[in-house]
Amino acid sequence: MLKQRIEILRMGGVIAEDVSEFMNKVIDMMASDYPQIGMDPAAMFTTHLAMAVERIKKNEIVDALDSELFEEVQCCPEYPMAVEFRDKMLAFCPVAFPESEAQFILMHICNMLAG
Repeated sequence: MLKQRIEILRMGGVIAEDVSEFMNKVIDMMASDYPQIGMDPAAMFTTHLAMAVERIKKNEIVDALDSELFEEVQCCPEYPMAVEFRDKMLAFCPVAFPESEAQFILMHICNMLAG
């Protein structure tokens, strides 16, 4: 289902082929390494991530999270696992994530892992 969603985004011209390939690898990683993730949180995360990669490719970088909000993210019990997840996935990402986007992705990963 997640890969179908990514394919729809690719076919609709919302994301590029390289982003689609990256997202399929992320989905495979999630299925093998984080099977506890529910379908709805995974669907929301993969959409956010795909759009973030497209934004970065177009040099449309978001502002950093508010420092207080990011401190809350860092206090989440899921934060250490989220950092591990992010680092593992960004190792094969087709773009370099600026810190502002990396913070947002950490927030989304924490939310996804919290279920």
